[in-house]
Amino acid sequence: MLIVSAVLIACITILRLWPDLPMAQALAAMLVVPAARRMARMTPGHWLLFAGLSAAAGTVLWMGGDMIVVSAMGAPELAGVIAMIDVAAYLDAVLAALAVASAVRGTAVRLWVGRLLPRPRSRRTRRVRAARKAANDDEPAGVWLALA
Repeated sequence: MLIVSAVLIACITILRLWPDLPMAQALAAMLVVPAARRMARMTPGHWLLFAGLSAAAGTVLWMGGDMIVVSAMGAPELAGVIAMIDVAAYLDAVLAALAVASAVRGTAVRLWVGRLLPRPRSRRTRRVRAARKAANDDEPAGVWLALA
């Protein structure tokens, strides 16, 4: 571990004192630029998560092994509360999305809900057409055509 620390201190010294050296530029490309890009992509939420996890880890180290036992005793209740909050958040998100969609496109949502729900059959009376009675012709049509 001591040799790794010594190498990192040497790299930092080279980067700080002689930044124009080709070796310093190569070290910067390997050590500094990727870390700077990753840090630039971090949002305030990432920093808040990091602070919370650091505070939890610090509390565990401060209290020693007892904090792990205390945390384990309250874990089932904590898991239940977290699950309850997540389900409520999902339901809120779905209801909010439906409210926005209906405000923007009320007709489309109404038709979509109408497709999902079964429609009751309407009871309407149907008119029955009277069947046409056949003509009462005893004589064949060919005879009249011949006379005409």
